[in-house]
Amino acid sequence: MRVFAALLISVAAARGADLPAAHESLDEMARAAGLRSWKISIAPLVTSQTLDAASSYGMRELNPLLASSNGGFEMKAAAIKLGATGVLVGVEYLVVRKYPRSARAISKLNWTTGIITTGFAVHNFAIR
Repeated sequence: MRVFAALLISVAAARGADLPAAHESLDEMARAAGLRSWKISIAPLVTSQTLDAASSYGMRELNPLLASSNGGFEMKAAAIKLGATGVLVGVEYLVVRKYPRSARAISKLNWTTGIITTGFAVHNFAIR
């Protein structure tokens, strides 16, 4: 892999393309790409959770931690759901800051969670 990357860098240098600084290694470039992908993956995560909360509002809630006294999804449940999402993003930030190589795996988890939760929201809007 490093040989291939070195080959690409030498071809780019021959063409006069902008190259990273000499002190920046391939590992640092990979970490930067991982951090960038993690930052981008936060948007679908938060968006899908918000969409799910909006689609669930006023409906019967099956999760006993989120259900109100009458069994519905109310403002308290939305605050808990979005607060938990905020805490999750905060914990992810701390993990990625301490272990930058984990950013790519966390990014994939965020995208997967976003896709699944958006599916739940679409289902909720369909049964209204």
